[in-house]
Amino acid sequence: MKILGIDTSTPIGSIALIDGENLVAEHTLNIVQAHSSRLMPAVDSVLKWGNITADDLDGCAVGIGPGSFTGIRIGVATIKSLCYALDKPIVGVSTLEAIAYNLRWANGVTCPLLDARRSEIYGAIFEGGTEWQRLSEDLCLSIDAFLDHLDTHAPSNCPINFVGDGLATYGDAVRDRLGERVHFADAIFNVPRGATIAHLGAQSLQHGESDNYWTLVPNYVRIGLY
Repeated sequence: MKILGIDTSTPIGSIALIDGENLVAEHTLNIVQAHSSRLMPAVDSVLKWGNITADDLDGCAVGIGPGSFTGIRIGVATIKSLCYALDKPIVGVSTLEAIAYNLRWANGVTCPLLDARRSEIYGAIFEGGTEWQRLSEDLCLSIDAFLDHLDTHAPSNCPINFVGDGLATYGDAVRDRLGERVHFADAIFNVPRGATIAHLGAQSLQHGESDNYWTLVPNYVRIGLY
């Protein structure tokens, strides 16, 4: 199954092509500036590196956020248009889930954090290891409120793994609150890779799950749990 995956919800954009379990090609770019004009050329490059055309794709997956409002909107609109024109299935994937999936096999609880500004974070809670599962919805709230919510999902002896660019701003607050239970992932894992988006999208398609071109929308999660 050939799946194109893209994410433009953070300052680092990523586009990848997978074929089954194999990563065929991946392109990562800083999209802070001119991201709308650079996305399709990057998609074209990835397809050429994979020696296929867009018609050869079995489907596409796109990061729907939360994250940068403008970045998400451009990524979702681009892939919706592409899939509609080619009559290919489309799957929307949570950006937070894609980041957390980078630590798929880490034991304990995994929490992806993105800086939402306005003294808030985007965050979610997952159980890692052999029992990978989502424990919370995608949330937008203060770091203190997020850590309060985390208390209900992480027993006192449970290791807690944090990942995401929100650690640059809120890492000290996390360590002050949780102490030695906390493990911070290396910065290279903070990025929602296109390959992970494609992989999660392929899992959905294999289970017969896809999204509708007309109803798939960005997941801004501006209002969260307070």
